Amino acid sequence: MPWPVTIADVLQARKRIREVLPKTPLRRYPALDEAVGYGIKVWVKHENHQPGQTFKARNALAALSALSDEERRRGVIGATRGNHGQALAWAGQILKVPVVVCIPRGNNPEKNEAMRGFGAEVVEEGDDYDAAVQTAERLVRERGLTLVHSTNNRNVIAGAGTMALEMIEQQPALDAMALAVGGGSQAVGALTVVRAMRPGLLVYGVQAEGAAAIHDSWHAGKPLLGASRAHTFADGLATRNTYEMTFAALREGLAGFVKVSDAAIAEAIRLLLRTTHNLAEGAGAAGLAGLFALRDSLAGKAVGICLSGANIDQETLRRVLAREL
Repeated sequence: MPWPVTIADVLQARKRIREVLPKTPLRRYPALDEAVGYGIKVWVKHENHQPGQTFKARNALAALSALSDEERRRGVIGATRGNHGQALAWAGQILKVPVVVCIPRGNNPEKNEAMRGFGAEVVEEGDDYDAAVQTAERLVRERGLTLVHSTNNRNVIAGAGTMALEMIEQQPALDAMALAVGGGSQAVGALTVVRAMRPGLLVYGVQAEGAAAIHDSWHAGKPLLGASRAHTFADGLATRNTYEMTFAALREGLAGFVKVSDAAIAEAIRLLLRTTHNLAEGAGAAGLAGLFALRDSLAGKAVGICLSGANIDQETLRRVLAREL
């Protein structure tokens, strides 16, 4: 299929969201550089400073601000493990759009609380994210809502691309980015920007070992049948399928793709906390975990990573800090 979005889409998305979402910081930390080693200069994009503590505020606001008046009146629905739903609920509150969010049973209770706090109706059904998507698709048919998929939506991907646009403006000397892949909006948004504005910059994808459907399919060169379950504490990465709107772009554009263990992600959370004094959830630390796996290839380079979210619940954080994961 053709590339899902254009640089014009990303620039239009930035125009729609920039009055509400100012640029987030891009920072270096000497202690982090030293911990990574190999002469790598690590630039951290602090999307944990967004509303809802996640880069998905960009995606949701870009998507909802592009709706017609009729679509806004009817309302929207999305499926989530937390951050996409939280961002949809926040953007819906800002734009006065009714929001329904579908979550799997046993979802992060603190993320559920945040979604309800922003005014969303939360529907709990199914065992994982992909089951929650099926629930959302059913409710689209039953209620006439507009589905805002966390990945298969052009405006969502364009919104995600505004993050990479800021990164290359803030640090033109970046050589590479290592970005977490759950569904792929963040990486494909970045690839869209890089293709148009910095074609020499390398973008690498990172997935969790226990939820590696896209990684494994990327290396196989074709979509593989998804796993029956996603096994990772990093709920923002807990997907088990490839996605129509991102997989071909990831195949074409990524310079490489690695998968990392939950133990490596937990270590990256601890390292970010120690060196930057910022809190990361599992998905928010995956880029750094992936950078450790890529150090041989990126020695001496300036590498951007994204602290894409900070919504880790208290019990999971306790286990991470106690080295129980």
